[in-house]
Amino acid sequence: MGKVVVNIKGVKCCAFCKYWWDPSCRYIQPYQRDQWSYDNAAKCRCIKRSVDTLAYASCGNYKCKIEL
Repeated sequence: MGKVVVNIKGVKCCAFCKYWWDPSCRYIQPYQRDQWSYDNAAKCRCIKRSVDTLAYASCGNYKCKIEL
């Protein structure tokens, strides 16, 4: 699909979760103020649930890795 811009204060996408294994943050980029872009086609491992998840997925374990 491609890049999507979101307000990280209002979404709980796996791409921004500290449990989504993307240590270099290669799938997310700051856009402006509280808005970030991410590649919603990306897939990484959730280290909390031990499953591969897409960047746009979400779950009850979400913890934002971006300091707000």
